[in-house]
Amino acid sequence: MLAYIPWRRFALLSIGASVTMCLIIVALFAPLIAPFSPYEINVPERLQPPSAIHWLGTDELGRDTFSRTVFAARISIQVAAVAVGIGLIGGILVGLSSAYFGGAWDMIFMRNMDMLYAFPAMLLAIVIMAGLGTSMVNAMIAIGIIFIPGYARLSRATAQIVLRQQYIEAAFSIGMSTPRILFREILPNIATPMMVAGAIGFAYAVLVESALSFLGLGAQPPEPTWGEMINSGRGQMAAAPWLGIVPGAAIFISVLGFNLLGDGLRDFFDPHLRD
Repeated sequence: MLAYIPWRRFALLSIGASVTMCLIIVALFAPLIAPFSPYEINVPERLQPPSAIHWLGTDELGRDTFSRTVFAARISIQVAAVAVGIGLIGGILVGLSSAYFGGAWDMIFMRNMDMLYAFPAMLLAIVIMAGLGTSMVNAMIAIGIIFIPGYARLSRATAQIVLRQQYIEAAFSIGMSTPRILFREILPNIATPMMVAGAIGFAYAVLVESALSFLGLGAQPPEPTWGEMINSGRGQMAAAPWLGIVPGAAIFISVLGFNLLGDGLRDFFDPHLRD
């Protein structure tokens, strides 16, 4: 039993971290990993099946599917990282302020968060993209905004628990300044649940970015994205099924890796699992 508990706690974290690290390495070193340019059009070799030259075949314009999938990982990771960063920073600032000041301040901020949270995430992202325009930068902003309400509610709930602790009362009694209490005493003690939420948010960000790209609202062609690749390949599923399967598998692996990482971090830091 003693040997089983550590394995249960570390298994998800190890697998999730390994998959995530592989994705980051692929994104960082895409120009070195990809055997062809993702933009190179070669019409005579269009819709070629997987072979020794084109490992995952070619698309309707003769572009190498493996190379485009590798470069699409860079865009997905970049969009997810910036979007989660925007969501975490905005959500933590709102949640900490609401929990600390309370009263009317809390009512105003959290009711605004509730209004944002009431909109379906994809619909809200599409509305924001319609207002900002279609680009990768605007996709980051849109996805980041839809993350803010969830992170704000989580940070507020955890901050309210921390505010009841005796060391916070001691900080008030010695006249510690508000910024110091917020960012030195409270923020470090809510970092763990926010880190877990951020890891899981990466998975959702990849899905939303792929959905926006599928609808033509993300990064614009010829930039390769997994959603755009699925959209382009769905009309060729009978003749070239790899055009939809490959980017779909990439999304599946990415989302699974980030979810396992989040679950592993939660299990690792959960005090109830420690003996």
